[in-house]
Amino acid sequence: MSEVLLTIMGTLTVANAALVALIMYNFVQSYKAIKSRFTLGLLLFSSILLVQVVFSLPVIVLSGVVYPPEAMFFDIIAGSFELVALLIFLSIIMK
Repeated sequence: MSEVLLTIMGTLTVANAALVALIMYNFVQSYKAIKSRFTLGLLLFSSILLVQVVFSLPVIVLSGVVYPPEAMFFDIIAGSFELVALLIFLSIIMK
């Protein structure tokens, strides 16, 4: 059971990282065209968000520390909400 939850957590983390990378790419393209401080701020924000997503990998589980399945379940819920939020944000900035 915990292997399945770990796989789901890892998949969500990779999907979130890919979405943040797409958002960051969009901001880089916008900054090349506009070169405004606001766009630079969005680029820095997405960079920090990408670092957060990468560090949210299930490191605790991989380190060998006992990680209860209930905690994994709540991490999956949080990652799912983050995925939906990133999809909404990406759809907004792509318009």
